[in-house]
Amino acid sequence: MIPLRLEISNFLSYRASTTLDFHGLHLACISGANGAGKSTILDAITWALFGRSRSKNDDDIINRQAARDGESALVDLSFELEGGAYRVIRRKKVGRSTVLEFQMGVGEGEWKSLSETGVRKTQTAVEALLKMNFDSFINASFLLQGKADEFTTKTANKRKEILADLLGVNEWDHYKDAAAERRKHVQNQVFLVDGRLQEIDEELAQQPEREAALAAAGEALIHVTEQLDLHEQILRERRRVEAAIEQQKQTTLSLAKNRQGAERTLADLEQTLSRRQAERDRLQTVLDQAQAIETEYKAWQKTKETLEMWQAKADAYNDIQQQMRPHEVQLERERSRLKQRRQELDKQAASVAAMAEERAELTKRQEELRHCLDQLSAKLANLAEQETAWHEARSELQSIEATRGLQTQELEQLRARAAEIDARREGRTTVVKNQTAATEALDAIAVEMALLSELSQRLPKALGEKDTLLAEQPRLKEKMLQLEDRIDRLESQRGGECPLCGQPLSDEHRQDVLDELKTEGKEYGDRYRQNRTQIETLAKEAADLEPKVADRGRLDREQETQQKRLATATARLEEIDKAIEDWTQESEQRMQDLALALADDSALSAQSRIVAELASAAESGLKTKAETERLQAELTTIEANLAQIDESTKRWKTGGEEDGAGSEAELARTASQLDNDQISLGDQQALAELARKAADTGYDPLAHQDVKKKAGQLAASEQRQQELVRAQAAVEPLDDTLADLGRQMEGQQATLQETIRQYEESAAVLGDLTAGVVDLAEIEGKVMTLREQQIEAHRREETAQQSVNVLAELRIQREQLAEQRQEHTQLVRRLQLLEKACGRDGVQALLIERALPEIEDDANELLDRLSGGQMQVTFDTQRKLKTSERLAETLDIRIVDGAGERPYENYSGGEQFRVNFAVRLALSKILARRAGARLQTLVIDEGFGSQDPIGRQRLIEAINTVQDDFERVLVITHIDEMRDAFPNRIEVEKGTQGSSITVV
Repeated sequence: MIPLRLEISNFLSYRASTTLDFHGLHLACISGANGAGKSTILDAITWALFGRSRSKNDDDIINRQAARDGESALVDLSFELEGGAYRVIRRKKVGRSTVLEFQMGVGEGEWKSLSETGVRKTQTAVEALLKMNFDSFINASFLLQGKADEFTTKTANKRKEILADLLGVNEWDHYKDAAAERRKHVQNQVFLVDGRLQEIDEELAQQPEREAALAAAGEALIHVTEQLDLHEQILRERRRVEAAIEQQKQTTLSLAKNRQGAERTLADLEQTLSRRQAERDRLQTVLDQAQAIETEYKAWQKTKETLEMWQAKADAYNDIQQQMRPHEVQLERERSRLKQRRQELDKQAASVAAMAEERAELTKRQEELRHCLDQLSAKLANLAEQETAWHEARSELQSIEATRGLQTQELEQLRARAAEIDARREGRTTVVKNQTAATEALDAIAVEMALLSELSQRLPKALGEKDTLLAEQPRLKEKMLQLEDRIDRLESQRGGECPLCGQPLSDEHRQDVLDELKTEGKEYGDRYRQNRTQIETLAKEAADLEPKVADRGRLDREQETQQKRLATATARLEEIDKAIEDWTQESEQRMQDLALALADDSALSAQSRIVAELASAAESGLKTKAETERLQAELTTIEANLAQIDESTKRWKTGGEEDGAGSEAELARTASQLDNDQISLGDQQALAELARKAADTGYDPLAHQDVKKKAGQLAASEQRQQELVRAQAAVEPLDDTLADLGRQMEGQQATLQETIRQYEESAAVLGDLTAGVVDLAEIEGKVMTLREQQIEAHRREETAQQSVNVLAELRIQREQLAEQRQEHTQLVRRLQLLEKACGRDGVQALLIERALPEIEDDANELLDRLSGGQMQVTFDTQRKLKTSERLAETLDIRIVDGAGERPYENYSGGEQFRVNFAVRLALSKILARRAGARLQTLVIDEGFGSQDPIGRQRLIEAINTVQDDFERVLVITHIDEMRDAFPNRIEVEKGTQGSSITVV
């Protein structure tokens, strides 16, 4: 991938749209101050291609100001790949999904869309074209800050992990995990099968109990059925009697209802007569007051006319009062406004007076500050040179402290590792004891299983013999019954023909036949009883053997548990021995070396003294600069306050009313209006005219109220007059109704007496029918109970029969499960082999060993240029153990220079960086080759501060040497002498409007 053009907008530190054209750039450096946005260019490229950057959240890549304004971040990257031009455009808005476009160039300035449906599918198409994902891309093309020594400074095991990640061989970990997951699943299946086999064996052992339960259930069903038939016959007879009783009950109930109806009718007539008589008495009371009611009604009519006259005057008076209200409100509102405005203007006048006093004080302070600033500027110029020297000395001190900090951190880690190794040594004895105990337990289980095997062979034989005898018993019993029947028939017949064969039968012949039949019957009986005794013996033997044979599942589980325990202990011992050996060979000496190095702090003390000597000048410069900035800020504030005071005073003296600010003239005018009551004169005149009209209406509220009170006292006379008229009309019809009700009551009393007589006769008949009858509910309850017992007996018999029948199916199922268990066990062993082959010591180790020669050759080729042929690296994948002749897997880096072989830590920072750079670039090349893509662009975002001038020159020479291997080489740096060493420069600056890019 060769970048052609990059456009950035609202992305991190870049606010305005910025374009970087890569045409004509082959070897260039990206320079600028720290934080200017140099590395953001790399973030823009990776975000455009893969949607990933240093920011964890996509919303964080949006420029803060752009995010507040609701604008979108945009990165537009055009690049060339294998002769074709492509373009990726990615946009993001806060809280919205990312938008991704993928295009291919088809002409000058023309693009064809290659976007798929959805961001995820389009991203897959981009990665398929590049033949790299994000991790492969940054590891191949980018040498990022702080990552150069990620490989060389790690332990051998960690290096193998990093190399596995870079080469992608850790993909085999997924296959290993899949095999392990499959193995665990199959092992779980084996455990389930073992559990099911144990359950089946336990059920098969219950055969005698189930057969006995079946026989008992059959006998119980016969007994319940006989009881049910007897009680159902009794119930039918009782129901015939119950039908006659029920019919008589209905008759008696009907007569009782008739009696109750007659009584209710008579009671209703009595109530109606009482209500009508009370109503007649009330009407008579009203008629007796007729003259008083008429007099009161005439007085009420006269008072009503007077009240209507006063109400007309009140309406006219209230209309005038409503007309006066708006004028009163307007007058009060204007008076309140003028009072409030006068208060505001008084406050402004007092504020202007106070400003005049404040201005004099501020002017004096302004002159003092200008004089102090002139003195501080001269002092800062003298301290600048001393501050520069302090900064350089402090940077060197920080570098020494950082190195010692890393060494201290590594020493602490090694000491923790040493404590862990000591703990493992102590725990090794426990693991050995655990291993021995597991071995002894397995030997004991093997003895038990051998004995159990013999018992397992005897159990089927005993069960087979018992089944054979059981099958013979019904035939013997049938023979015995036939012989018994023949003997009974012969003994019951005297003379005549033989009932068996039809031949003439004499007494002697009958006796011979009887003796023969009895002898044969005795033989069958003896054989039957002998079989029954033998069946009981075999059943007891089988019952004793079955629990022992069923214990096979427990022994299998115990054996598997002990095997796992032994394997775990063995693996744990190997792990402990390997950890102790690795510690002894790799880290123990390193811990001692670090402790000695940290004990020598002479360089740190010397540099600390230098920094302390220069610190006073630097501190004085910082204080002086801070004091200057503080006084300058105070001076700016005073000047702004003076300008504001002048402006406010001018507006108070000459300002107009249109802006609402107020002035001296407005204050005088407002005070005059309030003092002379010159407010809304038109409203005052209108109020006076309306007051005169109200007086002309002649309305008297007190007189009006007296008439209202009198009318209220006489208001009930109208209703009493209406009641009198209604009473006079209703009295005669009510007298006729009372006479008719008396006649109806006499007839209803006769009907009631006849109904009572009929009811008493029917109740006596019902009593005769129910005397001495058994309770029907009790018999029905008994029958219902017996029916439920019969159903339950049927269910028990069917359940018992089913539990016996299922045993045959379980025997077949047990054979199938045993075969299935054997298949699962074989599959587990195969998966264990596959799991080991896919692990780090299997295929992954083989792939890494094949890749190391390539990496070593590429690294040494570049290191030869960087060191002038003085340095070389070698990768060792095996080493001889100190405690044995075996070879252990490792990934050690051996570095050789003109002085011989030394550990990596003993080289200077510059030398370490050259090794890191060479190894890292070699890893990038092989990663690109393995991904199927050519490494055409190289970006080096790594500090060169650890290199001396000669080392920097050699790095530049090395970069110049390898530049022909790439189409684009971009180096990010902030060191001035490094910038001038490259033919092209991309300057990055950060201003108030964000970062910007300039190609020089």
